[in-house]
Amino acid sequence: MGQRYDEFAQWYAGYVTRGVGQTVARAADRLLDRLLGPGDGRLCLDLGCGGGAHVPALTGLGWRVIGADISARQVELARRAGVTAVVASADDLPLDDRSVDAVATIMTTTDFDALPPVFAEVHRVLRPGGRLVVVAGHPCFGGAFVERDDHGACTVHPGYRRHERVEAHPLLGDGIRSRVGVVNVPLPALLNAVIGAGLVLRETAEDDGDEPVPSLLGLVASRPGG
Repeated sequence: MGQRYDEFAQWYAGYVTRGVGQTVARAADRLLDRLLGPGDGRLCLDLGCGGGAHVPALTGLGWRVIGADISARQVELARRAGVTAVVASADDLPLDDRSVDAVATIMTTTDFDALPPVFAEVHRVLRPGGRLVVVAGHPCFGGAFVERDDHGACTVHPGYRRHERVEAHPLLGDGIRSRVGVVNVPLPALLNAVIGAGLVLRETAEDDGDEPVPSLLGLVASRPGG
């Protein structure tokens, strides 16, 4: 699956620094800031780190960061930017049990074909009491089958309930989704995958954007203990 993203790694690195891509990336960083909190030098895994676009937000909070991504090309870009990163599948990480203090996964849930094994792996690598922060396209208002008009109103078309990869659809637009496809994730599929992994859901939040309907959802969960 990494090859799917290798081809567009350089394009995506530019996409998140301009226009709509930059707007979404900055909103995601603000939501991350609200939910993750200060790191005080502790270790955070940026799961699905891509080219490292969100690492400055993490280090700015005082976290030490290690990134992981399935795309070798994106990891190469992250390393060039000074990020410590490894090529790995999100459900098979080269990390020891209980080895990280936090996991942040940002704008990735619609890239994972199966969420339960990903969050099970998060549970494994988190230290007891460690925190998972997910920042994602809002399942209700930002999914593959949602259409927004010029006033920010949303129309949810048939397909919302389907948890499946969508490779081509008129609503995918001209961003990353139209290039690599997207997994449509209904809200219960996301929440239940986190809970089913043995993580405890602590908090949810939505973005602080100017649109009348939110486009991002954030959640915090923790590994019991600690």
